[in-house]
Amino acid sequence: MEVCMAHLTDMEELVSSIKNEDIRDYMSESLACYMAGAYRASVVLTFIALFDDIIDKLGELGRVNKKAKNIFDTASQKRADQDVFETYLIDQLKSNLLFSTLDAEFLEILRKLSNKAAHPSGHHASAEEARFVYHESVSRFLSRPILSTTQLADEILASLNNANMFPSTNIDIITKVVKKELENIHFEVYPYLISKVLDKTQEIDTETSKNSRFFLTGMARAGDLSAVAALKKYVIEKKISNKAYKNAIFALLCSNGKLFSDLDEVTYHRVSVLVAEQIAAIEFTVEHTRFSHPATLFISLFTENAHAFVIEKLGGEFDAFLEKFTYSAYFCGHVYKFETAKALLLTKFFNRAGSSDFQTANSFIRNASDIEKSMGNSFVPVEAFTLIINIIQAANWGAFAAVDMRNASFGTIPKLKKLANDFLNEQPGEAKFIAAKLFHVKEDDLDVYFDYFKQTHD
Repeated sequence: MEVCMAHLTDMEELVSSIKNEDIRDYMSESLACYMAGAYRASVVLTFIALFDDIIDKLGELGRVNKKAKNIFDTASQKRADQDVFETYLIDQLKSNLLFSTLDAEFLEILRKLSNKAAHPSGHHASAEEARFVYHESVSRFLSRPILSTTQLADEILASLNNANMFPSTNIDIITKVVKKELENIHFEVYPYLISKVLDKTQEIDTETSKNSRFFLTGMARAGDLSAVAALKKYVIEKKISNKAYKNAIFALLCSNGKLFSDLDEVTYHRVSVLVAEQIAAIEFTVEHTRFSHPATLFISLFTENAHAFVIEKLGGEFDAFLEKFTYSAYFCGHVYKFETAKALLLTKFFNRAGSSDFQTANSFIRNASDIEKSMGNSFVPVEAFTLIINIIQAANWGAFAAVDMRNASFGTIPKLKKLANDFLNEQPGEAKFIAAKLFHVKEDDLDVYFDYFKQTHD
C-alpha cells in the first residue's frame, strides 16, 4: 500500500511540472483513470496529450525554424484529415534532428504501447505499464521544452571543430558553406548563434577558432539584412572596445562594408583606432587580399558606402594606408570605382613622382609600370599628363631612375605617355598652364620639357 501511495505521489508531482495548462488538465484526468484502475484509459489519454503537446510546441518552433514549420503543417493536415500522423511525426523529428535518437526511440515505444491499449488486441495494460507511459511522457517530454529554438544553432556550434567544415579559404566557398548551414535558421536565432560563435573565436583549439572566424565572415559576406544587423549589434558595437576581438571585427568589415554604416559615433571612433593600429602593425609581406589587410578593408568600405562618408570617418587612416601601401596592386586595381579615393591616391602619385627626395622619386619609377598595368585604363589624359611632368620634374632634381625614364621617352609606361600626348595636343593651353606652374617657368619656355613627350626611344 505504501509503495502504491509513493507512486501516486510521484505521479501527482509530475503533473505539476507540466507548463501547458491544457495538457496539465488532460494529464490530471489520465492520473484519475490510473487511480481508478482504468490503466488502458490512462495510457490512451497520456498518448493523446503527448502528441498534442508535441504538435503545439512544433508550431511554436515553426515560427523560427523552416523545417519545423514544414513538419508542423503536414502533421496538422494529417491530423485534421484523421490520418495516422504519429509515425510520420516521429520519423520527421528524428531525421531533422529536432529530437535526439534516444527521445525518438522512447516515443516509438510509447506509441506502440498506446496502440496495444487502444485496440481490442487482447492486451491488458498493467499498472506498471500505465505508470511507465505516464512517467516517461511527462518527465521526458511534457515537462520540458523538447523542441528548442536554438537546437539547429547548437548543431552548427558543435561542428565548428571539424577540420573539413570549410574545404577552402576562398571567401566565396566559405560563404556557400555558411549559407547552407543557415538555410533552416530563423533570423531570431541570429543573436544567440553569433554570440556563441564569437566566443569560439577565442578558443585555444586553432581549428575551432579559425572556423569560427570563417563562419562570421561568411555570414557577413552572405549579406542577409537580419544577419548584418545582428553582426553590427552583437559583434562590432558590443565588442569593438575589447582588443581580443579586433581581428574578428576587422575581418567582418573586410567581408562586408555594409557593417560600417549606421553605427554610433563612439563606435566609429573605436573603429578608427582599430584601423589605425592595424595599418601600423600589418607587415609588408602579408597578401593584400587577406581579410587582415587594410587594402581589402578600404575596398570593402568604399564599395558599400558613400566615398565621402568613409573619408569623413576614416580620412586620417586612409591617408596612413596610402602612405604605407601607395603601390598596392590590389587596391590600385579597384580604385577606379572610387573617384574620391582615386583622387587622393593620384595626389600621392604626383607628389612621389616629382619628389625632390631621390629615394622617393626613384621608388615611384620602379613601380610606374605596375601602376600602368593595374590602373592605367582608369587614367584620364590630364591625370597622365600631370604624372609625367612630375616625373620630368624629378629628373630635373637629379633622381637617376626618373632621368633614365625621361631619357627613354617613358617607354615603360606607353599607355600613360599616349594619354599625356593626347592631352598636350588636344588641350595645349591647359597643358602649358599646368606645366608652367609646376616647373616655375614661362609658358614660352616649355618646349624643352615637352620634347620628351615626342621622342621615340631607339
